[in-house]
Amino acid sequence: MKPLDQPFAAIAREHLNIKTLLPRRSDALDFHNVAVWQVEAALKAAFDAGVLSTDKNAEPQGVQPAKPAPATKPSPLLLPKGTSLMPGKMYLRLYHGRTDPEQEMDDWGFTGPTFGPLTSYIHTYCSTFRINGDGDTSEVWLEKHGDMIRWSDCFYGDMEVFIAGTNDKA
Repeated sequence: MKPLDQPFAAIAREHLNIKTLLPRRSDALDFHNVAVWQVEAALKAAFDAGVLSTDKNAEPQGVQPAKPAPATKPSPLLLPKGTSLMPGKMYLRLYHGRTDPEQEMDDWGFTGPTFGPLTSYIHTYCSTFRINGDGDTSEVWLEKHGDMIRWSDCFYGDMEVFIAGTNDKA
């Protein structure tokens, strides 16, 4: 691998969830679905890396986010743990959490965030997950990472869409 390829490979891994830029001669390994916010983050990271490599005193033009845009934006749909849920309303909760997507699980992991109340849950081609808030125009996109959902630098293997009961809490 040429020295210039190393930063590109790191950006592809970090922002696009692409393990290698080496061709593997397989459609399943060489073609990837990525979200537009991942492409934007990768382009900003590449631009910033270029600026820093040509002039060590220059300030990067873009801001390299530490995580994907949907997870960094505050969401009115994200409920603090312990919040009482409204009975009869729809919510989504993430489960089987881990901080490393490669972690071998020997237990169930941790329970993740609860979102809601919701008016809709849209799941498209097993690759995008979108939820809309009850009574307003709030919308959250949940990012897919392999076979997990990524939210706020954590990875979840399971999610539940449910109608809250009388004593349910986030």
